[in-house]
Formats: sequence, structure tokens, C-alpha cells
Amino acid sequence: MNQRPLVSIVIPAFNPRFFSQALESALAQTYEQIEIVICDDSSSDDIRDIVDSFAEPAHPIRYLRNPHRLGLQKNVLRCVEEAQGEFIKVLCDDDRLFAPSIALQAQVLIDHADVNVVFALRMLSDAGNFLLPPRIDNCRFSPNDALLKGDDMLAIFEGTPKNFLGNFSSTLIRRADVLELLPALIQEGAGFVAMLDFALFVCLMRRGNLVSLNTVLSTERLYPQRLSKTPEMLKAAAVEWSWLAQMLAVRSGESAPASGWVRYIDLANVTDQPHAWQELCITRILGNRNTVVSGRVGGESESYEDFYREWLAIRRFSPVEQRLMPQRIDSWSSRPQIVPIVIHRDADAAALDMTLQSLRAQLYAPQAVVVVSDAHCEADERLLQLPFQADWAQQLNAVVPQLEGAHWFYLLRAGDILRESALLILAERIAGSPGILCAYSDEGALTDGESIDPVFKPDFNLDLMRAYPYVGRTLAFERQRFMVLGGFDRLHGELAPHDLMWRLVEEVGPQAIEHIAEIQVESSLAFADWLSLPEVIERNAGMVGAHLDRIGVPHRIRHEALPLINRIDYLHAARPLVSIIIQAGGSLYALQRCTESLIERTAYAQYEILIVDSGSDEPAMIEWLAAMAQLGAAMLRVLNYAGEANEAAIRNFAASQARGDYLVLLDAQAVICDGDWLDELLNHAQRPEVGVVGARLLSPEGAIVSAGLILGLAGPVGSPFAGEAANGRGYMQRLQVTQNWSAVSSQCLMVRKHVFEELGRLDEATFSLGLSDVDLCLRASKDGYLVVWTPYASVVLASQAGASRSTSTAALHEREEEAFYSKWLPQIAKDPAYSPALSLGFSSFSLETSLRDNWNPFCTRALPLILGLPVNSTAVGHYRVTGPMKELEAAGRVISRFAYESPSTVEIERLSPDAIILQCRYSEGAVSDILRIKKYSNALRIFELDDYVVSAPKKNTHTRNKPVNTEQMLREGIALCDRVVVTTQPLADALSSMHSEIRVVPNMLSPDPWATLTSRRRTSSKPRVGWGGGTSHTGDLEIIAEVVRELANEVEWVFFGMCPDALRPYIHEFHSSVGLQSYPFKLASLNLDLALAPLEFHIFNDCKSNLRLLEYGACGYPVICTDTEAYRGHLPCTKVYSNSSDEWLQAIRMHLADPDASYRMGDELREAVHRDFMLRGDNLQHWLWGWLPD
Repeated sequence: MNQRPLVSIVIPAFNPRFFSQALESALAQTYEQIEIVICDDSSSDDIRDIVDSFAEPAHPIRYLRNPHRLGLQKNVLRCVEEAQGEFIKVLCDDDRLFAPSIALQAQVLIDHADVNVVFALRMLSDAGNFLLPPRIDNCRFSPNDALLKGDDMLAIFEGTPKNFLGNFSSTLIRRADVLELLPALIQEGAGFVAMLDFALFVCLMRRGNLVSLNTVLSTERLYPQRLSKTPEMLKAAAVEWSWLAQMLAVRSGESAPASGWVRYIDLANVTDQPHAWQELCITRILGNRNTVVSGRVGGESESYEDFYREWLAIRRFSPVEQRLMPQRIDSWSSRPQIVPIVIHRDADAAALDMTLQSLRAQLYAPQAVVVVSDAHCEADERLLQLPFQADWAQQLNAVVPQLEGAHWFYLLRAGDILRESALLILAERIAGSPGILCAYSDEGALTDGESIDPVFKPDFNLDLMRAYPYVGRTLAFERQRFMVLGGFDRLHGELAPHDLMWRLVEEVGPQAIEHIAEIQVESSLAFADWLSLPEVIERNAGMVGAHLDRIGVPHRIRHEALPLINRIDYLHAARPLVSIIIQAGGSLYALQRCTESLIERTAYAQYEILIVDSGSDEPAMIEWLAAMAQLGAAMLRVLNYAGEANEAAIRNFAASQARGDYLVLLDAQAVICDGDWLDELLNHAQRPEVGVVGARLLSPEGAIVSAGLILGLAGPVGSPFAGEAANGRGYMQRLQVTQNWSAVSSQCLMVRKHVFEELGRLDEATFSLGLSDVDLCLRASKDGYLVVWTPYASVVLASQAGASRSTSTAALHEREEEAFYSKWLPQIAKDPAYSPALSLGFSSFSLETSLRDNWNPFCTRALPLILGLPVNSTAVGHYRVTGPMKELEAAGRVISRFAYESPSTVEIERLSPDAIILQCRYSEGAVSDILRIKKYSNALRIFELDDYVVSAPKKNTHTRNKPVNTEQMLREGIALCDRVVVTTQPLADALSSMHSEIRVVPNMLSPDPWATLTSRRRTSSKPRVGWGGGTSHTGDLEIIAEVVRELANEVEWVFFGMCPDALRPYIHEFHSSVGLQSYPFKLASLNLDLALAPLEFHIFNDCKSNLRLLEYGACGYPVICTDTEAYRGHLPCTKVYSNSSDEWLQAIRMHLADPDASYRMGDELREAVHRDFMLRGDNLQHWLWGWLPD
């Protein structure tokens, strides 16, 4: 076997702050032939000390201390010169590599001699390792791992000055190339610094091709103090981009196939050269990705703090929503009267003033405000001030009954700042959720006026609340029930409100406690600071003990590492028999290890072991099982299951044979290390309210494998905290406390046998491959049982490689996941143990990069909700989706929400739209999305189309590389929808064979700004005649080419958007395309005396809308247009029937001969557009008819 090439990971080190993580990631590489070269350019010994701390590195390290400071450029060069590898990875000292990085990238360079540089996707993180939202800088721009033509990529960068490829750390390059190119790039006084990596990439692409791997192989760290953020570097970057532009402009080589397009080939399909190139429109992909990024929060943030503040900023009602709020409030079943009670303990008058200001700014005014304070407050008819008493709980017992007319009161402290919508959201929750008696919310902290440290809590979690008062202190209570229960118990001091919460739970049930999953309050006394107060720590056990005493539960409360956290022993008298069920599996070693560790280490003695053999064919396994069966021991039995190897069925069979009152489902890969594991599981399983109990699952290295399950996390269900250290605390201490999850893993799960039978056992028919444990837990919860996870019962899971799936098994797995979503989607979308504000990606308990336009804090709905999925944020996306929806919302007719990507199944379920507008969805991926939406949403599906995409003129640039199956995909997408909405009757006729319900809703213009536009006439000595539009009208403009040349000396030709090169010598003005917001004003500013709208005779153009006429008309321009189906109707325009140059010349000269008559036609057109084609008044009814259920 040939020796693998040596790869040098070179680290030009300077900043020790993150160096240890960078070096550790380099040492973790799975590729064997690696050397690590570190050139230390710092002035301290910190980096050397870090290197020395790795006593036995997995790869050889060469540490070199620069004799004097070299600077970044020369330090990189020294690293490369010192390296001995054939391939080079320049690892920045801020960044980290994933373990397979070198192995995957090196294989590409080994296999493809024409490839000079290999890029891989990278994630971006901040200084605290928080993963930042994706952006253009690290987007995926090829459909698969791909080899791309270097020259073509350079053409992209010439028009798109943005490095979306990667940085040093995300690439692998050949050392010989770097040694040849780098010295020229870092010349003294004129060398690259800020853009050094990209300049090198440009040179490499001039020499050959590149490969882009769609696998994340590194993390780039962004933080304010990094080198690239210094003023010198930012200044240098601007200069160096101009140098790069010059390099790109003078490059030679083969031209790209078309502007914005590159040649590429899937890496898996690369064979011998020459390559069988395909074409990819990179600029379109980047444009779409930019739209997606801008549609979500955090696309420009460089720290968690920035991201959170932006996330928080969009959680405000828009001016339109605020204007319509009285209408919403009138729809409530009741109008709760809420009284905030502000407790002011100290003399900080400024803190009290901030709280009162936030109450005055509420969108839903409080009935009154009670201030318990000795500080002076300004007189206010709604403010009642009382002097502060140390026993404030007893004081409030006297005050609350006096609040005549109040329905609820809200406990606050001076320094708490309510979000302006807080009381509105609370009132709506009270009105929409009859039966709730207490409410708590998420919260944040304030430092120097900045919002920080949000706390996203679960819904009421009984066991978590028994561990510590995670609900916080800003609680709201129903006043009447407060008085019935006798108010606060002063013995519990700071935790008297939490004691009252427990009494409400005891009397009514946990459904009386409502969690508002919104940041309602921010405070200078942060959540963690409040929990750290001595009074909270000291009184927590007593408060919970009083609750358990009231309900007659014998118990003992103890404390371990954290004095606040209660660990509760429930003092059960019984010692029931437990049946431990283990499926034999395929590994005798694992089964023996599991069984032996269980017998040797389990302290609880009342158990039996049931080993289930489902047809093992390994002789050693058969022999061992037979020997175990012959022992005849009461504590161990071997059961033979004769059916198919269905895990759920096997466990059901074993349960039917079990003698115990409790069942434990245990994975054969489990190793028992904790003697008390079974006692701890029984501690909770014997509680009558508990149905299922799960243990903490650890890896042999001591990392978390499973600590409860979150619904919808990276799939149907996922494990939070996976990979974290066992001694870690987790988000909100949740790795260290007993709590309720929606599900726990059957790798170690206990269930009372009676409950197991009552629930109908595992659903072996629906979930034969997996998810049967989650389904069981969810059924238990539905029947009122708690699912408990305890960190005090730990089981180690030995390493186990994931089994590969056959095609048939993969298909069955997919069907079972679909069945799971269909059955439990409402629960998946709102897992009570996990906040909807948190991510369901691969990283649990991180803030979700939510859509900008989908915030809806209300639990009730006053209007129909439409979810628009526009194809883009400009042009057709605006005219056919976002524009009409915004005007409908402004008119108080609907609630509108948008997404420029296909939302996840969970996101759609959370929105629960009445209708979903699917615009131009006719790719294979888009059709799959529609199918997914159909499976899991009851919303009316509207297929929105404005062009006959089946057939377009050959000269239309949008037809380049159009898939040959476009018509088939269009048919399939349309067939999956309930209705089709199109712009014109000819388009409806053309599509009539694809759907039985096609509705025509004509294009219209938004009144702002189209209804207010003005243009001037007769502004030049010659008439101004022109055309304005998009960039795909080559064939249309060729119709009037001869006309333009003929009239070049008689008129001022004005073109806006595009102009064929052949006509440039004959025109007076050309105006490049502008953004959507500027487009109406730009069009009006052309001050045309006459506007032209030529169209080729083609079915595509016959099906187009009259949008061009509407835009011209809004500007008051007289119009001459081709007489096609698109422009027929009552709009006053001059028609050209033959499209001949002579007829166009005659029509133009007719208008020029009588300008007053021409202008009158322009006025009539404007009047018609304003009357019939503005998105206002009765015209909006067209869109309601098109989009809402009948």
C-alpha cells in the first residue's frame, strides 16, 4: 500500500486566547500522516506553555519561536517554509478543525491532480463558542460536493466582490503552490494582509480548479478583538479589494458560459478528463441565499449578545398591528383587569422610576399600579403607594383584597422593566385560557441598559419545580383564588409566592399554572442572582417540604454539590420485584458485560433479568444463552422469541413473561457502574403520578449520551446536552436536577407494568425500528402520567457503531418517522419541556435563528393567517405575494407571515396557517416540500404562478439550463395543491389540464408608493421615449431595434434596466437596474413623454400580465404596446398589431404629432390604474377570494 502524503497543519500563532482549542482540534485529526508546525509570533510564553501542556500529543508537534515579530504575512510564510508536508492546512489560532477535516480534504487532492484548493463548509462562532447564524460568508453554493472550474469562479468574484468560499482554516492546498505564490503576495509595502487568504485562493483558481465539500469541517471564530477587526485591517481590506479587482480584470483564460454561471461536476461523477461539465448559476444561488439569510434573525451578528438583541428587537408589534390591536382586544371573551404590584426594598429611586416608566408605556394599560415603597412617587390617579414593610407577603395579603375590580395582580420589583407588550400578552393569555390561576414567563437581565442573559423556561415542570424555583419571581396570580386560599404564607418569606403556586397545583392541578414563552420582563436583578440570594437558598427545601407534607408524601430532602438544588428521596415502604429486559443483540461480549455488571454492582436485590433471544445464529451466543437457561436461577431467565426481529415486539413479548411489578428496558450495550441506579429509578417509578422514568446515559469517556429527549430536535426526537461532560450543569442546571421530559430513552427506561399494560404496551405495529419508546412516553403523558428523568441514576453505554440500513429498512424507517410526525406533531411543535425560542437544530438550548416575520405571542386568533412563501423578495415575490399580503394585513383582513425558504414542519405547525401560498414551486425539491406540507398541515395550499414556465422565448435569459422535466414538476406541484392562482385568463387556460380549480387574480400595485408617484412632461427639447423593465427581455427589445435607430435624432431614447449592446450608440440615457424600494421612484423620474411595451408573439408572453402597463400608468406615461393577450383589456393604450418596425414607427409618430392627446391617454391610464389596480378597498377582495377557503 502506498504511503499517504504527509499533511502539515501550520499554525501562525500570535494570540494565546483560543490557541489551546485550535491545537487540540489539530491533534484530534483522524488522518494519520500529520505534522503540526507552530510558529509563535507572540511576546509572551503563553503559547509555549500551552504546547508543553500536551505531554503525549497524538501527532508530532514542532514548536518554533520567532526570534523577532514577523507579522501575519511573514509568519504564514515561515510556517509554510518550515513545513515538510505535501499538503498544507493553515490553521488560524482562533479557529478549530473537526476531526475528519484533513482526511476528507486530503483525499480530494490525492484523487484530482487538476484541483489546486479544496474548500469545506465552516461554521461561525463567537468568543464563547456560540454558533452564530449562517450567512453568505459560509453558505452552501453547490448542490453536492463539486469540482468547479477555476476561471469561471473568478468571473463570479469580478461581479460579486465577496469571499463566500472560506478562510485559511477551511481549506487544504498544495505546499508547492503556496511556496511559489505567497512571496509575491506579501511584498513589502504592497502586499496583502487583510485579504491574504482570498488573494492566494484567486491565484490558485487562475491555475486550476477547486473543490467545494458540503461538509462542515471547521469553525471560524468571530469576535470584536480579532485581528481582522482592527482599524488597520479594515482599512487595508478596502484597499486590497481594489487590488483584487484589478487582478480579476486583467486575467486571461477561458470565458464563463454566461454571466453568473460556472461549469461544475459532482465530485462523485468525476472520471477521466476532459470533464463532462454541467452549468450552475452561482449568482442566483447566492442571491437566493442572501434573501433567506436576510429573512432570518442574526445574519450579521458577531456575538451571542448581538444576536440576542436583534432577536429581541423583532419581538415588537408593528405599527399596523398596533393600529389593529383594539379590534383584536374586542374579540376576546373577557377583558382582564391587571394590577402590577411593585415592591421597592431599597432607596434606589432610579430603579423604581424605570419600572414605572415601563408600566406607563404598556400597550394594554393596567387597571392600577400598587407601589410598596418608602421612596417618593409622582402623583397618579392610577397609582396607589404604600410604605414598604419587611414582611411584604403579609402586607400584600391585606392589600390585594382591597383591589376592587381587579382580576389579576402581577408581582414585580423596582428595577424590573416590562416589555411594552407584556400586559397585553398576559391579558390575552388570561382571556384565551380559562382556568389558569398563575402565570410566569421567560425573562432577561439588564446591564447598563443592554439586554443580556435571557432565560427560556419550560412549561410547568413539577419535578424541576420541586428541585428549585425555576419559574423565577415575576409571577402573576388570579386575585379571587388568591383570597380563597388565604393569600401568601409569610413563613416562606421570599418564596411565599412559590408556596402559593404549589397550593394552586395541589388544589386544581398543574394546568392552573401558565407559562408565557416570551421575554416579558428584564431586570437588573438577574434570574441567576435572585436564585443565589441566601433567603431563596435557605427557604427552598422548607417550601417544597411543606408542599409534600400537605399532599401526604413521606420524603427526605438532601443537598449535594449545589445547596439550592433539592434532591428528594420518596420514602416508599414497598420493595417491589423489577423485571429487567435485555434483548440479546448480536454481540456476546456486550451482553456478557451488561449482565455481569448488572449482577455484580446493582445494590437493589429484588429483580429478575430476562434475556430475550430473537434467533441468534452465532454459535458462541447460542452456547452461552443455553448455559444461562440451564442455570434455572430465579433471577435470570432466557426467553426465545420466534417472531420477526422487531425490537418493540420483542420487548412486548418479554413484558408478557415478566413477573415483576416494574419493567426496565435496558440496552445490551449498557454497563452498570452505579450501584444505586435501580433504587433511584424506583424512587420515582413508585410515585403514583409517574408513568415512566429514565436514567442518565453516559459514554465510556464520561460524556452525556442521553439526558432526556427533546421532541423535534434534529429530527423526530433528539438528546440534549449530547457530548457535554457528565459533571456539567447544563442549561438552567438541567443536567443536575430531576425533572420531567416529554420522553426518555429505552436504552434504560423503567415503567410500572400496570401502566405499560394500561397504555397498550409498545406500538410494535407502527414503530418496529425505533420511536416506540418515545411513543410510549407521549401516550403516558396524554393519560396524565409524568415522565421523569433523574441524573442520579447513571448507566454507561459502550461505544457502538451505527448499523447501516438496507434500502427497504431505510424506507420503513422513513415511513415510521412520517407516522410519528402525523400522530404527535402538535406535541413535537410545542414540547412542554423545551422552549419554542430555542433551536431544534443539532445544537440544543441555543437561541433559534427565527424568521423575522413569524412572531405571534398570542394563544388565540382573531383573523385568518396566511403564510406566504414567495420565490424571492423582489419582483414577482413582491407583486404576487408580499405586497398583497401586507396590504390585506394593513386593512385588517388577515394576519400575514412570510418565509423566503421552506419552513420546517415544526415551524408550520407552530404558525398553524389557514392558507399557504406556494409561489413558483416547480423544482424537484420544491415538489417534495409541497408533499411534506400536505402530509402535516391542514392549511389550504395555494399554488401561485405568474408565467407559463413550460415554454419561454429562446432569447429569455431565464431559460438557460432550464430542467427538461419542468412541465412534469409543475404538474406534480400543482396537483398537490388545493387551488391554483394565476395572473391572467390565458395562463389559466394554458394550465387548465393541470388542475380543476384555477382562479385568476390580476396584478395590482401597492398604493405606497405607486399611488403617489408623479412625473414631469416636456422636460427636454426632444420627446423622451423609453422602456423600463427587467434583464430578460432581449427578444422583446429586438422588436424595436430598427425603430430606435430610425428615431435616434428625433427623440431622446431612455432605457432603464437593460439595453442591448447594439442599441447603446443610439440612446440618450441608460439607467441600470435598482432595488425594489427604489424602482417606482426611478421609473417615475425618467420623465418619459411616451413609454413602450414591446412583446414577442409567443405563448409565454400571451400568458404574461399587464404589469408593465400598470407601472407605466401609475407614472402617468402614455403607452404603446404590442397587441398580445397580456395587454388586451380596457386599459387605454395604443396597440401595435404586427410588431413590424413600420407599425411601431407610425404609432410613435402619431403620439409625437399630438402630444396633448397623448398625455390625455396617459392621464386616463393613470386613472384606470388607480381605480382598478391598486391594492386597496374593494380591490383587495380579489385576493381574499383567491387565497382564503370559501
